[in-house]
Amino acid sequence: MLQGLKGQRLGPYLSHNPVSATQIWQWCSAMGDNNPCYHRGPGQIAPPAMMQMWTMRDINDCYAPGSTSAAPYRVFDEMRTIGYAANVAVSYDISFHHYLRVGDRPRHFTSVVNISERKSTRLGTGYFVTERVEYLTQDDVLFADALITYFQYQPAAAEGNEPVAPAPQAPAVDEGAAPEGGAPGWQPDYSDLDIAGLQLGDVLPELHLPVTHKLIVGGAIATQDFIPVHHNLPAAQAAGMPDIFMNILTTSGLSARYLGDWAGAGSRLEKIAFSLMVPNFPGDVMVMRGTINAIEPRAAGAAVSVEFSGSNRRGLHTSGTATLALPGKRTTV
Repeated sequence: MLQGLKGQRLGPYLSHNPVSATQIWQWCSAMGDNNPCYHRGPGQIAPPAMMQMWTMRDINDCYAPGSTSAAPYRVFDEMRTIGYAANVAVSYDISFHHYLRVGDRPRHFTSVVNISERKSTRLGTGYFVTERVEYLTQDDVLFADALITYFQYQPAAAEGNEPVAPAPQAPAVDEGAAPEGGAPGWQPDYSDLDIAGLQLGDVLPELHLPVTHKLIVGGAIATQDFIPVHHNLPAAQAAGMPDIFMNILTTSGLSARYLGDWAGAGSRLEKIAFSLMVPNFPGDVMVMRGTINAIEPRAAGAAVSVEFSGSNRRGLHTSGTATLALPGKRTTV
């Protein structure tokens, strides 16, 4: 029955509002992203990682008026009826074709491309579901497309196993200002990199990001994600988690911010692909790291591939690769 839901292209799902300077500001404020390209002004662009949030459902779980009435996640609804009620995002694989500007009106289409066999994991037993999402402007211009994988599961505790252990206690993190910092050399001034000096194996400076309740909840709100596990403790515990946890959209925004801080305001993120491993809980500090693994000269600069990761005290939270277009000239690699 579930396999019969594959391949159906559903949409369009519209945005509640056009791309706005206010929502860009809210996103950047939550992510700590101070890239001047995202500031108000005639050349303002939206951070590319915002791609999904424009057409998300509102706080009442409703899509924007004019959207198709077809339920986009019928596969998850069907799984809930047979006891697989919990859901977590697992991975992103996104290509960005161009950046949005204030006034654009995004919409998306979605189709389920894969449903795994029943799998058992630390969280519980369930199915991995991958959807392909196409993001278009009001003029039918494709600005991004993505493969997004979720795990729809029955929490381990609900299967009669031992409940998930509480998260290990960590040193208190200031829930107010939540200062952040990096290793020596982390001084984002948004100046473009000198690509002539880049070499394979170059290591990016580390960035230390304190994970607070404020960041998790603020990130969920800024990304238009009202799923209870990201702000409601009982809901998170019912899903087998010890506390609320960071959503994949915030992880994506923080990763893109880390890469943009390093590469400079003239860089453009063309592709990002990453997986989620251990969650980010309140009290964690996520350490972002990166290494250059490819440099491709272009007529107007270079495409630089970076392997990046974010880890906390339990291990890797995220790991992936990204490709950024950098301006400038480079004659050798």
